[in-house]
Amino acid sequence: MKDFGKRGQLAVTIIVAIVIVAVVLVVFLFPRLNILTTEVNPSAFLSDCIGPDVEDVMDSIVLQGGYSEPDNYVLYEGNKIQYLCYTAGDFEPCVVQQPLLVSHIENEIKNYVQPRARQCVEDLRKRYERSGYDVQTTPGEIEVNIVPGSIGVEFLSPMTVSKENTQRFEKFAVSLDSEIYDLLLIAVSIIDFESSIGASETTLYIGYYPDLRIDKIRRADEGTVYKLSNVVTKDEFTFATRSLNWPAGYGIE
Repeated sequence: MKDFGKRGQLAVTIIVAIVIVAVVLVVFLFPRLNILTTEVNPSAFLSDCIGPDVEDVMDSIVLQGGYSEPDNYVLYEGNKIQYLCYTAGDFEPCVVQQPLLVSHIENEIKNYVQPRARQCVEDLRKRYERSGYDVQTTPGEIEVNIVPGSIGVEFLSPMTVSKENTQRFEKFAVSLDSEIYDLLLIAVSIIDFESSIGASETTLYIGYYPDLRIDKIRRADEGTVYKLSNVVTKDEFTFATRSLNWPAGYGIE
């Protein structure tokens, strides 16, 4: 039995040695197979690179009415909440301050992310070159699109990658899950009511959006703060209005 065990161990050792020699021969004699090199996945690389920056700017602007630097705002819970519908007078409906809210926020994201996006594309080029590729790239722009269920970022940066074969990329796309689009549509609807009749009835929205929560906080002479949130995904959007304001002494709190 001892001799049988020794012969078995010897056989295993020989097999392992043969496999090691075979791998070494393949690597040195057939380097084009490149079996030890992990290929770069452009979309995954850029998503990991740019995703945190998109999340950072969104975390800021969604609490400030869609503005990175609010200029007409009310202070609430330590945040500057931009007025999206405003009048300085009393007893009159507000005037819409940002008629293209979704486009505005897309531009806010773009302005914040653009420098980082260019650096990410440069890092991608270097990553390819370290893997033995020849890379030709052109500095480009980015486009941001907020759509139902996601925030899309497109890198319009043509890149040609060559090794055994040549690949041409005109753009790279990154998509981040988000329900902010629906919240913005609801905000626009509320603003329409505020600007036309001076107030909104928020309970109407709950029947259409079962995951929606709306907090409507009156701020006396400062107007109203609206906090919209998706109770499932935790996405949120906060903004302010000042419309049909009743001065102190008229019995309106």
